Amino acid sequence: MSSLSDNIQNLLLNIFIVHFCFTFYFKFIERKTTPFTSKVMFTLVSAISIIFCMSFPIINSAGHTPDFRQIPLIIGALYGGRRVAIILTIVMLTYRFYLETPYFGTALLIYSLFLVSIIFIIPFFQHAVTIRQKVQFAVIAALFASCSRMALMFLFESEKTDVEYLVVFITTLLTQLIGVVSFVMINERTRQSALLSKEILKLEKLRTVSELAASISHEVRNPLTVTKGFVQLLREPDLSDEEKGLYAETALEALDKAEATITEYLTFAKPSLENVKILDLHQEIIHMGNFVDSYAAMNSVEIEMNLSADIHIAGEDKKVHQCLINVIKNGIEAMPNGGTLRIDLCRASNNAIVTITDTGIGMNKEQIERLGNPFFTTKDIGTGLGTMVVYSIVKAMGGKIKVDSEVGKGTRFTILFPAVEHTPEEAIK
Repeated sequence: MSSLSDNIQNLLLNIFIVHFCFTFYFKFIERKTTPFTSKVMFTLVSAISIIFCMSFPIINSAGHTPDFRQIPLIIGALYGGRRVAIILTIVMLTYRFYLETPYFGTALLIYSLFLVSIIFIIPFFQHAVTIRQKVQFAVIAALFASCSRMALMFLFESEKTDVEYLVVFITTLLTQLIGVVSFVMINERTRQSALLSKEILKLEKLRTVSELAASISHEVRNPLTVTKGFVQLLREPDLSDEEKGLYAETALEALDKAEATITEYLTFAKPSLENVKILDLHQEIIHMGNFVDSYAAMNSVEIEMNLSADIHIAGEDKKVHQCLINVIKNGIEAMPNGGTLRIDLCRASNNAIVTITDTGIGMNKEQIERLGNPFFTTKDIGTGLGTMVVYSIVKAMGGKIKVDSEVGKGTRFTILFPAVEHTPEEAIK
């Protein structure tokens, strides 16, 4: 009973070691190192698997070892190539000699014959395209290994009966076939999953670049077209001074709009901070409130503030202004029929917490999850760049954003900035 228990434990240990070693290689090593390093690591992984399988053998009642050790040898040879096959065969024979296992001469002939057959199969396996083709060549390799072993056993171990030969052959064949096919399929699916994830990431980046290019083209071309048109009109000889002034002012407004759009793109592309200094967040929010007060009144929105004093952060004033203005402006525009925008400021532990709450249309869960993504907006007119810039600036400052919203009731933006102790007139370098 103890022998059966030991065999079960060794079998599970062999399966775990081989599966872990090859899965670890294909998932974390194969495409993250140079080709030479990858080949060396694969040889090492295969050799470790072989040594473990030989150190914890599975022995049947007749004293026969079903050669689970050949599974990592076959897999290593098929994926690693001919040089790896030769190295792994030498490792197996050397370790077998070290263990002083009987019939070493027989083993030498068996694995020499196996090596010749596997060297012939390797190119076909590595050039196979589908998993089915790879499995077929892996099965052929396992059959060669089993048949070469049985042929030499028949020649050099004549004391065995026909029944013993049949038991040994079936045990060896089933062990190798099931093991090799299982591991080839697992490894191939692991590799395909990694390749698929990489391709999806690449396509996502290309899609983002495409949308970015389309958005830049749309958002910049329109004001430039306006500017071009009015500059052409300025060439008309019969224009009055009033018309010339109006056309020039309109052209400049269009250029300012194009410049603002480009600035937003650059802020997203390069969210790093420059000219960082200590900012009194209380005063900055009051300044922003006064700045947007007329815009809020025009939209029938009342701004309420509850601000704690003496809260300071380290940041670039222009970036902080842009961040706060974008959130406040979005809150105002989320209340088309008017409402109340509340701005709160407090300090909790080492964080300065700015909360901006509106009573507008709100957002559902899916919309909240997409906030900050390029080109996502809940407004009929807009590119979604404003919120994207907010997330970029807050992230560059080491802060966090939390959004709570309910459709029809409003949205609350909670922005956490790392708070600092006030050092008057001192810049952060």
